[in-house]
Amino acid sequence: MTYLWVVISIILMIVGFFGVLIPFLPGLPLAYFGVLLLAFVTGFNLISPWILVILGALALLSILVDYLSGIIGARYGKASLWGMIGAITGLIVGLLVFGPLGLILGPAVGVLVFELIAKRDHRQAARAAQSTLISSLLGMAINAILAITFAITLIVALIF
Repeated sequence: MTYLWVVISIILMIVGFFGVLIPFLPGLPLAYFGVLLLAFVTGFNLISPWILVILGALALLSILVDYLSGIIGARYGKASLWGMIGAITGLIVGLLVFGPLGLILGPAVGVLVFELIAKRDHRQAARAAQSTLISSLLGMAINAILAITFAITLIVALIF
């Protein structure tokens, strides 16, 4: 029975790593759940609690990057207060309607729509939306780096 749980934990980790690149999967949190399961099933002999804390921090950081990257990009793109409200609204609506793909597109669309509603210049609205989209994509790249760090930490912990 232990082998079955080990296989399930490995599958969760692999799917989690792919989830960093595929917007419909929760990425590192899923991989972390696989690591946590592996640690629990093996009686914490393979993975120490300290490694779990480090990997958990990386998974939490990944969640923060997912949720905040678009909003920070809106601010960088000089979005108005209406644009910032649009980014947050777009994040929530995008997430509810389109799932994790909404994390990328929702804030940018929200910024564009709310900036236009606020009667800002269409070029400025497009610039703010573009900055939001670029920062969301940058957030994906940061998550990929976090996933690599997560994997290297896990491999080193398992070897030593």
